[in-house]
Amino acid sequence: MLVEPRTRLALGALGAACFVSVTSENLPVALLPQLASGLGVSDSAIGLLMTGYALVVAVSVVPLVALTSRWDRRTTALVTLGMVVVSNVVLAVAPNYAVAIAARLVAAAGHGVFWSVVASMAARLLGPGQGGRATAVVFAGNSLAFLFGLSVSSWLGTTFGWRLAVLVVAAVAAVTTLVIRVTVGPMPAVAPASGSRIAVDRTQFPVDVTTLLVVTGHFAAFTYITAIIARYVHLTGPETSALFFAHGLAGLAGLVLIGRHIDHHPRATALVTTAGLAVCMLTLLVSPGPVVAGTAIVAWAGPAAGIGVVLQAAVLRVAKDRPDLASAVYIVAFQIGIALGAALGGAGLGHGMLPLAVIVAAAGGWASAVVVWRSKAFASAA
Repeated sequence: MLVEPRTRLALGALGAACFVSVTSENLPVALLPQLASGLGVSDSAIGLLMTGYALVVAVSVVPLVALTSRWDRRTTALVTLGMVVVSNVVLAVAPNYAVAIAARLVAAAGHGVFWSVVASMAARLLGPGQGGRATAVVFAGNSLAFLFGLSVSSWLGTTFGWRLAVLVVAAVAAVTTLVIRVTVGPMPAVAPASGSRIAVDRTQFPVDVTTLLVVTGHFAAFTYITAIIARYVHLTGPETSALFFAHGLAGLAGLVLIGRHIDHHPRATALVTTAGLAVCMLTLLVSPGPVVAGTAIVAWAGPAAGIGVVLQAAVLRVAKDRPDLASAVYIVAFQIGIALGAALGGAGLGHGMLPLAVIVAAAGGWASAVVVWRSKAFASAA
């Protein structure tokens, strides 16, 4: 399928928006020790910046998506990206932990709304039958966030300080907002279905259950990946950035492979994503040394990169007539998973039991793989 140059630019701009959104959301992961030291709190307290962010998104996304349901989709994307800019500027100058929390809440309020529209915007650009491919294209920004966004943020934080790293993210978000305004045309909203209909939709329920299980597992470990790297691979400081880079590169490769097959083999790609997470975590638990552990952490990025693509594509398949609000319900499950995973991992870290986070991740991967195997929601549309 040939894609017009203007459409390519628009997809690239949406991908850049995904990049900056994911980078901003996960800054506490990349800057964990620097934020803890700079704000005078513990590592687990910085992990709560992820938990609180996710809880705000989970609570606010459905009413906010309903409130903005008649907005032009491009306008929605621009406003929510503007909130990312404001959030990171405030975070960069935050004098204490309380202000840092408030700054994170600003971006969290718009986060769910942005992710409820970006996949459907991409699908509208490519046309019918291309939902999985469109999602994979723009979600490449996610993998690039882990390839460059988090690794560069980590390097900036350790070299020049975390405040400069956060300001750089704010600047990238501002530029991305301008690019979308120029390259993406107006997209009038599609009339939404009622939220109650979506909430009880049995076709989407297995997707939401899978989301909750696999995301809880993934973020139980990923939120504290810098601590995991230090324990299992024995790398700290700038050396961690190099492993972040390799992790992101593997994620980009995994996204390319999943994007090629998601529309034709949805169940197979979903199983690679869910069971793949479990395999990587089990390998990390039994690793005999830092080389195997480092390899497992890099390989982990492959299935991790597919989580959003596989799940969002499933939502678009089962909710073709109501993509925005259906995505909002899915985002609730996703954000609850982030909050629960970060909390479980933080509990393990706080009690000196970091392997508990890895065990939760392995369990979440296997449990979600069972749901995928048994659910028709991941069967091929054909």
